[in-house]
Amino acid sequence: MKSALLSRSLLPALLACAALGPNAGQAGEITSQTGTHFNCAATLSGEILSGDLDKIRAMDLRSFGNGERPLCLDSSGGSFGESLKIADFLHERGIPTAVDDGAECLNACALVLLGGSRLTRDAGPVPNKRMHLNATLAFGSPAHALAEQDYAAQDMSAVYGSALRAASELTARLDQLNMPADFAAQVLALTDSDMLVVDRVDQARALGLQLEGFEAPSSLSDTMVTRSCIQTNPDFDPDRTSPGRSVYDHRVLREQGATAHRKATYVVEAIIDGVPSWLGCQVELNTAPPAEGQTAAALRLRASPDWTSGGNPTLFQVHKALLPQDWTGVPFRDFWKLIPENQTLADARKMTAPDASSSIIVSPVRNLPATTLGTEAALGLLFDDRQEVQNRLTLLGFDTRGADGIFGPGTRDALREWQRNNGLEPTGFLDRAQLDMLNRQSDSLYAVFAEEQRREEEEQERLRNAPAPVFNPPASAAAPAPEPQGQRVRVCQRTVFGELVNCRIEFR
Repeated sequence: MKSALLSRSLLPALLACAALGPNAGQAGEITSQTGTHFNCAATLSGEILSGDLDKIRAMDLRSFGNGERPLCLDSSGGSFGESLKIADFLHERGIPTAVDDGAECLNACALVLLGGSRLTRDAGPVPNKRMHLNATLAFGSPAHALAEQDYAAQDMSAVYGSALRAASELTARLDQLNMPADFAAQVLALTDSDMLVVDRVDQARALGLQLEGFEAPSSLSDTMVTRSCIQTNPDFDPDRTSPGRSVYDHRVLREQGATAHRKATYVVEAIIDGVPSWLGCQVELNTAPPAEGQTAAALRLRASPDWTSGGNPTLFQVHKALLPQDWTGVPFRDFWKLIPENQTLADARKMTAPDASSSIIVSPVRNLPATTLGTEAALGLLFDDRQEVQNRLTLLGFDTRGADGIFGPGTRDALREWQRNNGLEPTGFLDRAQLDMLNRQSDSLYAVFAEEQRREEEEQERLRNAPAPVFNPPASAAAPAPEPQGQRVRVCQRTVFGELVNCRIEFR
């Protein structure tokens, strides 16, 4: 049979995908290296070839620490088919993956990375794959380029069949690998030595990667502030709102004098279904040196209910609405979720805030009136109410040195410490908004305390009302002889010599 001519320029990459079988050569190496940034259970390095899956199967799954310690990757690629098999195994067993600081994960290795997962009771395997911002992740062409020469028909048929199987194997796993269809199309369209490098935040997010390795930020951009604030309210977040709802035109109104976005109050404005809406948000960035066992920096924030009428609220109104709200924390390791989509990973590592000076400056915020003895007296707290306040403070860790219903020096000191801890002026006196905040913060603890008190009082009442105990002698005990009745008299006989003899006691 005459051979057919197949030009490389006419061979689409999709139809030249690598065969699923192993390549010749030495398989990758798995070593017990802890990693530079990640606490790796093991590291897979070298070319990925047939047999690497068996090595991973032979590992003690307990070494992955229930999804806490990843399988780290540092490989230039290898067998397309073996990599998919490894990704399947990692996904099914809930084994996380990571690319460490300075490591490379190229070509088929990138598919292994996408298989990282952790097991959940309700949802089954969910993505758990991490990447250091100083690592390199790139998808290469799964194609074998063919030189321009004559090929026999059976050779061409084998190439087409292998290509279709390879494309089918990848597309069947898109949901499992968390790979968007358009991204997969770009990978399959790569030819020869082309590579698709993951170097932007939006690419990493689309693949479900968690980014790590940030430098501690000294400020936050308006975009990051917006993302952190709107995640508290699904109506404001286009990624979480109901299908079909239109949310756009976010902008941040920042209070005048806010320094480098370290600690300030914001109003996030958005158009929701054509209606202007506003959300108050207070953000505080902590860049202090971390305590032992804690992260290097953290963001804490609290958000108000949203406004949809009455026009743009003043920041004074926002402050009053924020006062009774609880603070929530965003740990440093989750800051990557706040980075703008269009940032490169290199810029994201420095956590730069290029638009920090572009905020719309609004009127300065007036301080809330300080609480005084008068604001507390207006609450009309009774003896039991004051005891409850003391107990709630103590339950939250602010010792009042007793709950006697009297706000003495111990209670005032505890109140000041609680106010200081919540960003309030430490006056030692309450008003209605602060009392509501204190009650909400301690509700769960106080409910348990009140139930224990109720049970203790019931037990004491039961003991007080119990009848006096009655002693019943044993039935087998002999009853004592009855005491003779009458007067005791001593009866004796007198001898001729006048002596008393034969004396006895008689009752008469």
